[in-house]
Amino acid sequence: MTKDFINNIQEQLNTYNEESSIVFDNLVTKLTKDMENTNEDIDIALYDLKDFIIKNDAELEQGVTFDLIIERKAMPYVDRRKLESKTLILNAIAYQEDFDYKMGEMTNNIVNFFKEFATSLDKNKDKLKQTEINFQVSLANCGDHHDEIILN
Repeated sequence: MTKDFINNIQEQLNTYNEESSIVFDNLVTKLTKDMENTNEDIDIALYDLKDFIIKNDAELEQGVTFDLIIERKAMPYVDRRKLESKTLILNAIAYQEDFDYKMGEMTNNIVNFFKEFATSLDKNKDKLKQTEINFQVSLANCGDHHDEIILN
C-alpha cells in the first residue's frame, strides 16, 4: 500500500461520485416530469368528471353550480394529492442527498486515513533503506579497519 495507490483509488471514487451525481440528477428530472404528467392527468380526469356531470344534466339545488361542486368536493382531494406527490419527491431527494453526503464524508475519511497510513509506510520504507545503506557503509568501514589491523 502506497500513497500513489491510495491517490489512484481516490481519483476512481471521485469519478464514481461524479457519475452517480449525473445519474441521480437524471432520475430526479424523470421523477419530476412524471409528477408533472400525473398532475396533468389528474386535471384532465377532473375536467372529464365535470364534463360527464354536465352532459348527464344532473339536477342541482338552487344556487349550486357544477363549478362550485368541483371546487368544494373534488379540488381539495386533487390539491392534496398533488401536494403529497410533491412532498414525497422532495423527501426522496433530500434523503438521497443526505445519504450521498454522509457516504461521501465517510469514504473521504477512510481514504484520508489510508493515505496517512500509506504515507507513514512510505516514510518508514525510506528510513529502512537508509538504515540498510548506513549498515552496509558501516560494515564496509569495519572490514576496511579490520584489514588495516591485520596488515599492520
